[in-house]
Amino acid sequence: MTHSLINQSQLINNIDRLVRDVVFQPIYFNDVRNRLNALYYPFMNSINHDLYYSQTVDSFVYSTDAIVGDLYPCDVIWDHDKTQQFVNNLAYYRNIIETEDNVWRQQEVQNKVNLEHYIRNLIKHYSRLLFVRVDLKYSQESSHLITIEDFNLHMTKLREFIGNKKTCFANLQGNAWALEQGGIEGGLHCHLLLIYDGAKRQNDWYLAKEVGEKWRSITENMGAYYNYHDAETKRRFEENGKLGIGMIHRDNPQQVENAVHTALYLTKPDKVDQQLKVWLPSMRTFGHGIYRTAKRRGLPPIAN
Repeated sequence: MTHSLINQSQLINNIDRLVRDVVFQPIYFNDVRNRLNALYYPFMNSINHDLYYSQTVDSFVYSTDAIVGDLYPCDVIWDHDKTQQFVNNLAYYRNIIETEDNVWRQQEVQNKVNLEHYIRNLIKHYSRLLFVRVDLKYSQESSHLITIEDFNLHMTKLREFIGNKKTCFANLQGNAWALEQGGIEGGLHCHLLLIYDGAKRQNDWYLAKEVGEKWRSITENMGAYYNYHDAETKRRFEENGKLGIGMIHRDNPQQVENAVHTALYLTKPDKVDQQLKVWLPSMRTFGHGIYRTAKRRGLPPIAN
């Protein structure tokens, strides 16, 4: 694993936020200038042309390139005139940024439809299922070392473990995952849903802990995780009638609807600020298991 000398994710997240503020919000000129001076050199000094960037980041690059020309990034100082040019240049990219956001929202809507269909099929097929939710991320001490390449590698390994259905993934009947970048800490993270055969697995807190520790192992102890299954968290959801994790019984409509609602958190079209702003070619950001498999017993034949 090669480690970055800067916090790649946070830097790119800050550039995305700067561009969105300039394009969509009232401009505070001195703030824009200060942020340009803080962000321009470290990003241009670390840009990787083998990666894909969001339209906000590309717009940042195009807008600044048009101003600085052949100057080395280390020689660029964003004074009043250059900053004003930057603001003017970004205005040309507003429609392109909005188009990319709309495409992303439409994909999230389709992901939501597909995921709900998948979850409801599973619940109809099994009398009870154990729903386990874990958020996988990186520790504050390690997040600056993690690149998108590292994150992709870790997620690939995790999906291999899930597919093998051994150790903490034994008796797994369904899964879904969504990759995000941003939020309060601005880091790369994964929302993970695991659905176990409720006749063979019961202890959801312990399973979530095992999965989290598996993530820590995959990431060489740089990973961190959030376990939703402690008694206090579950009690709060239950008091509000919204508990959708733990054991879900097919014949309990409230549990079923809560479980579906919990699963669909992985596909929220309003979370534009948390879409990935950098990715590898062909990198997937969302996925779920397959309902119709040769090993799933009792399925009717597909109608011709």
